[in-house]
Amino acid sequence: MTKEEFASAVAKSEKKLYIAALSVVRNTEDARDAVASAVAHAWEKLDTLRDADKFDAWLLKITYNEAKKLYRHANEYVSLDEIGDSFAYEADHGSMEFFDILSSARLDDKSGRIVMLRFFYGYTLEEISKMTNTPLSNVTSKYYRALEKIRKTIK
Repeated sequence: MTKEEFASAVAKSEKKLYIAALSVVRNTEDARDAVASAVAHAWEKLDTLRDADKFDAWLLKITYNEAKKLYRHANEYVSLDEIGDSFAYEADHGSMEFFDILSSARLDDKSGRIVMLRFFYGYTLEEISKMTNTPLSNVTSKYYRALEKIRKTIK
């Protein structure tokens, strides 16, 4: 993957990465930091990416990991409702509500990534299975368990 291809792929995913990080750290500045750190880390480790088709899942995983690191060290948290005006990108209340629900459902990392890859990136469960090197049956069961957890959270 060339520098230009990397930059283009990151640009396409930047908003989704930001919202994913925000769902973990619940703080706009930390979410920006997590994405920036994830992109820098991904660039440094680009040679470890074996399959360019798995770039989105790979970068998403790195972003989650960076956000979790920041979350452990953060002192102050704010509600997603309180940050509407400071949202760094064009307001997308549907996305913010979705990630607030994901956060409230307390999905494990893998289930959260599967749901995100399915709904925000539009990948099929079969594609997610290939991208994450996880058997389709495991992806499917995690996906439907996550949906059930989300349903219970909404109620």
